[in-house]
Amino acid sequence: MRWTEQITLIALSEPEELTNEHGFPVDKPEAATTVFADKKSVGYSEFYKASQAGYMAEMKFDVRALEYSGQEIVEFPVASGKRYRVLRTYLHKNGEFIELTLVNLPEAQDAPEAEGGDEDGEI
Repeated sequence: MRWTEQITLIALSEPEELTNEHGFPVDKPEAATTVFADKKSVGYSEFYKASQAGYMAEMKFDVRALEYSGQEIVEFPVASGKRYRVLRTYLHKNGEFIELTLVNLPEAQDAPEAEGGDEDGEI
């Protein structure tokens, strides 16, 4: 195994207060841990099964089982801002490594523009 890649495992926790003083939801606090990983290719069978479930398996990594504690988000490359969701985990037979299968985590969409009217708001 090469273990040349670094990924950031991100865990989300529940905030103490669910809403702020104005009644808006509070973002969940994040705890990030950067670990070494072995990047693997997504096999045809796994890619096909994921697409049947409505997902597109983007990539796979092996990480040490001791370093993974159920984080649901992975950032790769490190500090790039590109995030993936953990679709599936697989514990290797030796129990030392966990394979993470990742799918693209969509970025927040811009608010759609209001329909109708012209630049001055006239209908």
